[in-house]
Amino acid sequence: MLRSFHVEAGRLRIDEGDSLSLLQQAAWIDLLAPTPEEDHAVEHAMALSVPTREEMSEVESSSNLYRESGASYITVRLVSRPRDQQPKLAAVTMIVTARQFVTLRYADPTAFKLFCARVDKSPKVIEHPRDAVLTFLETVVDRVADILEEIGNGLDVLAGELFAQDATSTKVAVEKDLAAMLRQIGRSGDLAGRARESLLSLTRAAGFLSGEENGDTPHQDRNEVLRLKTLQRDIKSLLEHDAYLLSQIQFLLDSNLGMISIQQNAIIKILSVAAVIFLPPTLVGSLYGMNFEHMPELKWHLGYPMAIVMMVLSAVLPYWYFRRRGWL
Repeated sequence: MLRSFHVEAGRLRIDEGDSLSLLQQAAWIDLLAPTPEEDHAVEHAMALSVPTREEMSEVESSSNLYRESGASYITVRLVSRPRDQQPKLAAVTMIVTARQFVTLRYADPTAFKLFCARVDKSPKVIEHPRDAVLTFLETVVDRVADILEEIGNGLDVLAGELFAQDATSTKVAVEKDLAAMLRQIGRSGDLAGRARESLLSLTRAAGFLSGEENGDTPHQDRNEVLRLKTLQRDIKSLLEHDAYLLSQIQFLLDSNLGMISIQQNAIIKILSVAAVIFLPPTLVGSLYGMNFEHMPELKWHLGYPMAIVMMVLSAVLPYWYFRRRGWL
C-alpha cells in the first residue's frame, strides 16, 4: 500500500495513489508491503533507490545506516505483536532527503500507529524531514518504555504469586500451577529480549543522526541537538531498565524451577509416606494369609478381629508419628 501525506495550511491530507505529482509534492510517503510498481513509482519520483525486503533484514550497520544520492537511509527494528501471535521484530526503513520523509515497512506495529496518530494531531511534525525522523524515533522509544513497564508489572504479579506468604504448606505447593507461570516467565523474557534488540537499533540510529558513527557532524540546529541528546539518554536508561528486567526474569525462572523441584519432591514424599503407612498392614495380612497347618490363631475365635486391630494399629501408629514429626 502506498500513501502520501501532504500538509496544506496546517491541515493533513492523505492520498492513495502513485501519480508522479502527488509523490513529488508529498511531505511524507509511507510504503506498507509495497508492490514492485509502487516501489518503482517512488524511485522514479524521488530519483533514488528503495531497499528490498532482504536488504532491510540484514543486521550489519553498513546495510542499515548509510547515505546515498543525497539521502540518508536508516533502518530500525520495532517490536510487533500481532494478535494471538508471538512478538517479533519488524524492520522499518526511513529515507530522509532534504525535502521528503519516506518510510518502508512490511508490518504495522503499534509504534507506527502511534506515530500516525501523532502526525494526524500535529501535521507540522512532518514538514521538515529530520523533525519527522526524530518524532518517529521518540514515538518508538515511548512505545518500548510502555512495553517494559508492562513486562515489569507482569513480573511483579508473578513474583507475588510465586513467593506468597501463605504458600508454605505442602498442599499449596502441590496445587500451584507452576507450568503456567513458567510459560508466562518465558513470554516475558522473549518480549524483553526483543525490546532490547529494538533499543540497540535505535541507539545506532540516534548515533548515525548525530554524526557519531561516520565521523562527520551534519548541520543541526540547537533544538535538534537537544532532542538527539535527550533521545540517547532515554534509550540508555531503557537499556539499563531492560537489563534489570532480564535479570529479574532469570531470577524468577530459577525460582520457578526450584519450586517445581519442591513440588515434585512433595509428591514423592506423599507417595513414600503412603507406602510406609500401608506396608505394616500388608505384612500382617500376608502373614495370616499363609496356608500352614499349624497356626494357632487360625482356629481362635478372636483371631480375625485381632488381625484387623493389628492392621489398623500398624497403619495409624506410623501416621501419628509422621504427623508429630511434621512430615505431613
